[in-house]
Amino acid sequence: MENRPADAAGSNKNAKVRGPYAKSAEVRARILDACIEEFSVSGFHGATMKDIALRAGISQTGLLHHFATKRDLLDAVLHARQEQNARVIREAPESNTLHAQMAVIRDNAARPALIQLHSMLSAEATAQTHPAHDHHLLRYERFRMRLTMVFTELRDTGRLKTEATPGQLASLYIAALDGLQIQWLYDPTSVDVEAGMRAFVQSVADIDV
Repeated sequence: MENRPADAAGSNKNAKVRGPYAKSAEVRARILDACIEEFSVSGFHGATMKDIALRAGISQTGLLHHFATKRDLLDAVLHARQEQNARVIREAPESNTLHAQMAVIRDNAARPALIQLHSMLSAEATAQTHPAHDHHLLRYERFRMRLTMVFTELRDTGRLKTEATPGQLASLYIAALDGLQIQWLYDPTSVDVEAGMRAFVQSVADIDV
């Protein structure tokens, strides 16, 4: 019984310690959401720390407390996006790359700002001087490599319906995905990205996605 007051005091102390951290995490999340919105509209070069702070509902000084530079914000946004995609893939009901990718496409459809962000940054980042250039270059290389492995397996098991090489199909898959997402941003009522990608895959391979 003598330990209970100490335990209670310890719990209160822990609650006080957790409070600022929880608030800080909430503010960071709000900043990243604001950053996604601003980058998706203005691009990296067009966005300003002032505008991001306004979207986040905090002062510019408060923003600088969490992120010292716009490059730090960009890195955090790109990392958060990677983590989100990885989580969706881990939780997909099937481990096959093409099935998991459909889960990512469905998740993207619920987050139009992220699709707009990807479309904006991937175009901007073709310039080698862009701070996201290496990130996007590596992303496309890895994505193409994974898809090439998938289409190679389909070819080796006799399930491809085309003479195109696995590498060509991987590049075409990515081109179709990026293109459909851009069209969806223009007219989401007429363009179904998931259905379009399913049709593409089933037109080149004997596989149910």
